[in-house]
Amino acid sequence: MSEELGKDRTDDGVAELAYIARQAIYDASSNVIAYELLYRHAESAGTALVEDGTQATLHVIVQMAIEIGLDRLADKLPVHINYPSALLEAGTPPPFPESRVVIEVLEPGGPMGQGVRSNPKLLAGLAAFRAAGYRIALDGFCPGVSDSELLPMADIVKLDISSFSQAELAGVIRSLRKLPVTLIAEHVETASEFERCRALGFDAYQGYFLQHPQMFAARPVPSNRLAALRLVAYLQGKEPNINEVANLISKDLSLAYQVLRCINSSYYGFTRKVGSIQQATVILGFEKIRQLCALVALRRIDDDRPPSMLIEAMTRARMCEQLGVQRDRAGDSSSLFVTGLFSTLDAITGIEMGELVKDLPLAAPVTQALLSQEGPLGVILREVIDYERGAWTVTAYRGLSPARLRGVYFEAIRWAHQTYAMASG
Repeated sequence: MSEELGKDRTDDGVAELAYIARQAIYDASSNVIAYELLYRHAESAGTALVEDGTQATLHVIVQMAIEIGLDRLADKLPVHINYPSALLEAGTPPPFPESRVVIEVLEPGGPMGQGVRSNPKLLAGLAAFRAAGYRIALDGFCPGVSDSELLPMADIVKLDISSFSQAELAGVIRSLRKLPVTLIAEHVETASEFERCRALGFDAYQGYFLQHPQMFAARPVPSNRLAALRLVAYLQGKEPNINEVANLISKDLSLAYQVLRCINSSYYGFTRKVGSIQQATVILGFEKIRQLCALVALRRIDDDRPPSMLIEAMTRARMCEQLGVQRDRAGDSSSLFVTGLFSTLDAITGIEMGELVKDLPLAAPVTQALLSQEGPLGVILREVIDYERGAWTVTAYRGLSPARLRGVYFEAIRWAHQTYAMASG
């Protein structure tokens, strides 16, 4: 059932609505076992109008993560997300727990392009997804047309039943039953088709006979970007007053909305609803509030930037912070965190770093590190950037073994993905 939430843009200039559609996937007993999430450019769109498959997928992820919310879209069930080649090759996972997401490899001639073809980079990306625990679905698989080299990577195979005669479909199923995959019948449009598919032994079913796609929409909450960055800078203070933190968050409607929705999501599993920023701050604790506000603030700087840029910023922030601990500079951990985090602001915003720092209440050592990579904070920032670039021969990690450095780096990556998921789920 569509949610009637108004026109794309209000007369007073309020931001456009964010749209996404979902279609249920059923088992043989007609129980919903998952949802496929579908890109929509407008409320009235019955199908996707896609010019750029990568941007369409990122649109789905952003709406699911930030504007509408995964719980609202799918409750506790997993969701299927279409992934084009560029995102598969990048191997960047979505910002959600692996149990909640199935990565769909697009069929040839589908709405987002000509489908994927195997190559070493793509296969490596799929292997990375599987190693992380994500399931892979081949969408619209057709022998002789689809790339059979992708089959060993698949946990799920979806067959468009309209592309086969009944005899052909039976033969394809017999062949695929030799593999440890779940078979889903797509485009089941009538009761007779549903019964035929059940008789053929499909594991799950999707199509208009069972459910038409349902439209969801949400209006992005207006935000004050500079105020959010100033709040992040304030949160890096050594002993910020928790009441003042709650007061600052409350003044930013978008940030307050995100914090409350995050703590009331299934990620935390609290039995009672948290109704105020003060209560949320006490329950989450300062460290979680700091992480959450930092991510939300960066996420709102520029909606055109991919999640990978934000995760890179969070990774750098964490590594700077942890290297400070390794260097007996734990007292500077907050300053190192914001140094690493804000070191990517110029790339994210397209604004020179010198202009950005003028408007932020940053301590002098942080400003020095950001502008020239000098001073005690700048030295650590420079070493982290060198490590990211693989310039290990020019770094000077005093007293830290290569194994310890690798551990810090991979822990930072893991933390960045977990934090992003925490803020987005």
